[in-house]
Amino acid sequence: MQATGKVLVTGASRGLGKAIALELAARGYHVIAGVRDVGSGEAMLAEAAGTIELQQLDMAALGDYKPPADLFMLINNAGYRGPYLPVEEAGMDEWQRTFATNFFGLIDLTRRVIPGMRQAGAGVICNIGSLGAYTPMPFYSIYRSSKVAVSALSEALRIELAPFGIRVLEIPIGGVDTDMFKSSIAHRPPEAIAFEAYRPMAEQHVENSRSFHASAISAEEAARNVVEQLLLAGPLRRACDPNAQAGIAYLEQSTEKERLTAMMGRFRVTPA
Repeated sequence: MQATGKVLVTGASRGLGKAIALELAARGYHVIAGVRDVGSGEAMLAEAAGTIELQQLDMAALGDYKPPADLFMLINNAGYRGPYLPVEEAGMDEWQRTFATNFFGLIDLTRRVIPGMRQAGAGVICNIGSLGAYTPMPFYSIYRSSKVAVSALSEALRIELAPFGIRVLEIPIGGVDTDMFKSSIAHRPPEAIAFEAYRPMAEQHVENSRSFHASAISAEEAARNVVEQLLLAGPLRRACDPNAQAGIAYLEQSTEKERLTAMMGRFRVTPA
């Protein structure tokens, strides 16, 4: 695909978003790196082998932000994940904070870019999701729910925008070595361990998550895989890392009942 038009990458100051922005710039695209703090993204400019333009963009508060009229590609990468808590211990402010960035902000930005792409008769919208959206796990409800919502939105957009030449894809992340991954259960006990009633399950969570650490890939490798998928026609959901590849294969080969039963077995619980 010819590198024409502009590309907007959200959450581009670090991690996977930064790596995707640098990879696209190296391939000749004019990249707009959306960052909450422009100062935090300035170091990226020195690394870029191409054109990167920093723009202040807070997904939880877009204000009057107007995307470029000639935007060709949107990569919704920005995300927030808070503490791993039991539902009864998680305050509504945490739910609202998570959905404000991961879902409502994503919707708002996406709806702002659609008219330009529709008028141009072409475009790509990529939602960076999470394998966790398809994995029933305790203490993961807030983040997972936001990513399930993104998945449902991706499915609808895939159909709605197809007549206008706009491709929609979702890339669920399973294991990419970023700051978010380093603060995940794969590296530390969930906050739920502080609550006595949930401590045994939280301790089991640590044991169950160890394998994800070993198979994580670098943000740079994942970014190359993501960009390759952006340039190709294909299914809605694409994997860019080994954990996601295995997870998507498992989804295709199992039923919802089988997955729930298997996860309950991993936590040594039986249905009430």
